Amino acid sequence: MNMIPATFTFLCITFGFISIAYSALKNKEHNKLCDVFHNRFGYLPNGVILSQAGGLFLTFQKDFYFLFPLIVRKGSFIVRNMKSDHYDFIRNLPNEMTAWLKIKFTLLLITITFLFATIVTSYFFK
Repeated sequence: MNMIPATFTFLCITFGFISIAYSALKNKEHNKLCDVFHNRFGYLPNGVILSQAGGLFLTFQKDFYFLFPLIVRKGSFIVRNMKSDHYDFIRNLPNEMTAWLKIKFTLLLITITFLFATIVTSYFFK
C-alpha cells in the first residue's frame, strides 16, 4: 500500500473515531436541546424521536433537525417542510447551545473528506 492512501485511511479512521466519541460525549447537550424544544412546543419532531431510538447508528441523524436551520436560510429546499416558528426558535438559540452541533458535523465532514481522499488516492496510486 502506498503512503498517501495509507495516510488518508489512517486520518479517516482517526477522525471517524473522534467524531463518534465527540457525539457520545455531547449526548447530554442533545438532550438539553431537546428539552428546551419540548418545553417551548410541547413535543419533539417524529424524526428526532425515531433517530434517538436508533442509538449509535443514528447518532448524527438525530441532530439534523437542529443543524439545518443553523446552516441554511429560511425557505431553502432542505427546511421547506419545517414550521416557521421551529426554524426561528432553533435559529435564535444562544451559540452556547448550538456550537457543539457545528463542531460535531465539522468533524463528520472532515471524516468524509478523508474517506473520499482515500478512495481517490487508492485509485490513482495502484
